[in-house]
Amino acid sequence: MKILIVRTHASYLDINSYNVQEIGLARAYVSLGHTVDIVMYGGWTKTRKEKVEDGINIIFMRSIGILKNGIFPGIKRLATKYDLIQTHEYDQITSWLLYTDRKLKSKVILYHGPYYSSFNKGYNLRCKIADKIMLKIRNNPYVRCYTKSEAAKEFLESKGYVNVTAVGVGLDTSIWERDKDIEIHSTSKGQVGHLFTYTYVGKIEPRRNSLFLMKLMDRLLSAHNDIRCMVVGDGDIDYLNQCMSVVRKHIDSGRLIYRNKVNQTEIASVYEESDCMLFPSIYEIFGMVLMEAMYFTVPVITSDNGGADMLYRDGENGLVIDSNRNGGFKLEEWMDAAERIYSDSNLRDSIRMKLSYDRYKLGWEVVAKGIIGV
Repeated sequence: MKILIVRTHASYLDINSYNVQEIGLARAYVSLGHTVDIVMYGGWTKTRKEKVEDGINIIFMRSIGILKNGIFPGIKRLATKYDLIQTHEYDQITSWLLYTDRKLKSKVILYHGPYYSSFNKGYNLRCKIADKIMLKIRNNPYVRCYTKSEAAKEFLESKGYVNVTAVGVGLDTSIWERDKDIEIHSTSKGQVGHLFTYTYVGKIEPRRNSLFLMKLMDRLLSAHNDIRCMVVGDGDIDYLNQCMSVVRKHIDSGRLIYRNKVNQTEIASVYEESDCMLFPSIYEIFGMVLMEAMYFTVPVITSDNGGADMLYRDGENGLVIDSNRNGGFKLEEWMDAAERIYSDSNLRDSIRMKLSYDRYKLGWEVVAKGIIGV
């Protein structure tokens, strides 16, 4: 098949950055015997086509941006040349034009990630506009929809879409698989002198509930002398300072290690030294770090966000706390879960064993097969 992936957002994208979903999916489609062109926002310049690698081209298409929507004149004419057109997000104007077009709609599929959240005010507004204006004019509730999470699936179904399947997101693990020095299990874990290590990787921001996280780490560090915490991520300086003030004494003592940024090769050593990752995020479309932790078989305590509902089964391959749906985040509840992972080595070993199997399901090939039905 000739497949066209349409990245509908009105923003420029560095295709060489880490885990670009369009590139990951394109490579997976090519591995299954297909060819792929990817349409990306090109601004109001002449359309150009560039080869990425065998079987994959990028079309930087002449376009304009309206409320984060990329508007691509001529996209319908281009789409007629393909057997399958994959577009992103139901509310994007270009997606709507494609999946409601009489001639194209049988070839169009929708890959969708966001869902309603109080932290998504801009997106919520765009959805209201789409629902009250675009979908009132014309809709195709039978378009084949594939979502990044169960939460996104429920979101689309609540809007009347009837052909929705949750397929998740893939992870590009090639950077670690190429590095022969990286081991999945840290050799220091369990040895005399090893400090039990709780880790957080991600942006320091209110959406990620970072202030709550620092309060949790403060409680854990104050309760036990044989643990440490590692935090990797940057954020707005004022909020970052507010969060760090909660754990300042532990930073000064060296028991909480903070790094604002590491590259993808270095992040491997962070996961290797981790006994448990804490992830009390309020909202995630998916949460790439959840997949990274799974790849390195690190037990995770996570909230019930978009990524967790696809990756983790509470009590089996991680601990999932229904904080978003069950009355908010309670420090005692999270402390109990963290203490459980800390004190029960059998539970940790059982979780790691299950993760050692689950990590092989993380590739983009699994997502691609879920979409095209292989």
